[in-house]
Amino acid sequence: MGTHEAILRLAAKEAKEKMSLPYPPPYQDLATLSQHICAAESTIENWVRIGIFPQPRKVGGKRLWQWKEVERHLAKMNDTAESLPDEEAQRIREATRAAASRSY
Repeated sequence: MGTHEAILRLAAKEAKEKMSLPYPPPYQDLATLSQHICAAESTIENWVRIGIFPQPRKVGGKRLWQWKEVERHLAKMNDTAESLPDEEAQRIREATRAAASRSY
């Protein structure tokens, strides 16, 4: 490898490091959000429709969810799940695990 190629590779590496985006993205479209919370797009849309998930915001004609708001909501859902009676919570955990194992 010549000196010129080494310089180009180093410059490309530095540019990539400088341009790295935050993870997770602060605003996410439906497809990205679906991947981050491991829920189908249709599930998220249903949750929004029945009022158990945050509404997206329209930005430039695109529906986006603010990640901080989603995180707060998921934490609140987790707190609610932990307060369920033990027997029901165990039943829900087992059903969730069974469903998750079938999807892979």
